[in-house]
Amino acid sequence: MLVRFFDRRIPDPERRVRHIEHARKNGWQHDKEIRLYELNTVDYAMQFISASLGIVGPPLISNNSVPVRNLPKSEVPMSTTITIPAARVRQGDLTLYATALKVRDLIRPGFYTVETLDPSDTDDKGYQRLLNKSRARKLADYVVKGQDARDAFLPTSVFLATDKTPFDENGNTITIDVAKVGPFNVVDGQHRLEGLKVASEKDSRVLDFEVPVNVAINLPTLHQMCHFLIVNSTQKSVDKSVEQRIVARLTEALDVEDIPSLPRWILNTVEKGEVERAIRYVDFLNDQPDSPWYDKIRKANDDAGPGRINQSSFAKSILKYVLTANNPISAIMDFDKEKRIFLNYWKAISSVLDDGNSETLYKYGGVELFCQFSVPFFMKLQTSGNYRVETMETLLQSCFDNVEGEYAGVGHPEWWHTGGQAGRLNSGALRLVSNEMAKALNKSSMAETIQI
Repeated sequence: MLVRFFDRRIPDPERRVRHIEHARKNGWQHDKEIRLYELNTVDYAMQFISASLGIVGPPLISNNSVPVRNLPKSEVPMSTTITIPAARVRQGDLTLYATALKVRDLIRPGFYTVETLDPSDTDDKGYQRLLNKSRARKLADYVVKGQDARDAFLPTSVFLATDKTPFDENGNTITIDVAKVGPFNVVDGQHRLEGLKVASEKDSRVLDFEVPVNVAINLPTLHQMCHFLIVNSTQKSVDKSVEQRIVARLTEALDVEDIPSLPRWILNTVEKGEVERAIRYVDFLNDQPDSPWYDKIRKANDDAGPGRINQSSFAKSILKYVLTANNPISAIMDFDKEKRIFLNYWKAISSVLDDGNSETLYKYGGVELFCQFSVPFFMKLQTSGNYRVETMETLLQSCFDNVEGEYAGVGHPEWWHTGGQAGRLNSGALRLVSNEMAKALNKSSMAETIQI
């Protein structure tokens, strides 16, 4: 029997539960599954099924199953209600409750969830980076080793958020009914929580380890995304591709949704909208079946693959050279046409330079060079207004035929093979190649006699 259910973060000491990697892509709600081969495995599975259905009670672990180390059934929390001391903190329109929660409360079924950004889903509204399991395991090992000496500590607070108002204030305590308001979204601290969860499975003493927690209430998902960006941009680094995706979404929401206060440097970027335009360029190239870049660009949280370039690197080159005042393509004022012209440009480049082995063309060197070169190239096409692929191919070939000197091989496919000269060039050398190509481009159309 195959049973699928919601992930409620129940410990799985026998490692029978499997994560369904393709659940989100297929539109499935359940993201975990367990296979039952024998009748005596049903009791073990019931703890996950009960939690998924919201049934409160201790997990039904068979006598034939391996119990969680040092964790008797009596220690499994029975109630969904937690009452804890807390201090209310108001920061403008943001209301926080500063408190401390034991690990046993944090990892209980349905207490928190992580809104992870799914690179394969264009409508996905997640914003978190992917979990680094190695980082979580290192933290777990540190916490477990510190139990005997009582010297393990994690002073930095976890930031949780909810769009509800779940707190019943009574003096200096708050009461949280997890069944009514859970799960809380993790804005910051997913690796600490995962590490503590793993540590508690290894040593039950970790269940009583207290974690400082800040809980924000009445915070819509869009605001949570903003706070994630603020925390991870002003205090510690976040993957540039994730940051670009969040900025792009904030730009889309700028005129239709209420956005909280952002640092001025972030707000300026959002208001300009250039990052959002660059991301749309990248997505268009990556998603068109007839594009030479089809499925070659690694988006935020996407798995690494051979011969692929990061979304962040491609978007940065587009921002730096294409979406600028001196590039004629930005003056067209029709974004759909701009994207199609840029796609035609890369079709022409691929037609002339890609012989099936020109992998370096689709890495940093190729992107950086041809985004730079797009400025003089589009200037040359601007007067005629002809941006067809055939026209661009002819102009490119004419340009390459006139490149001289050290970089004359730039117009030959072999130059772009793995191990070829293109892969050995840094950004300074690529700038020199672009200058030589610009000279050759002008030389190809210059009259033989010049009259002054």
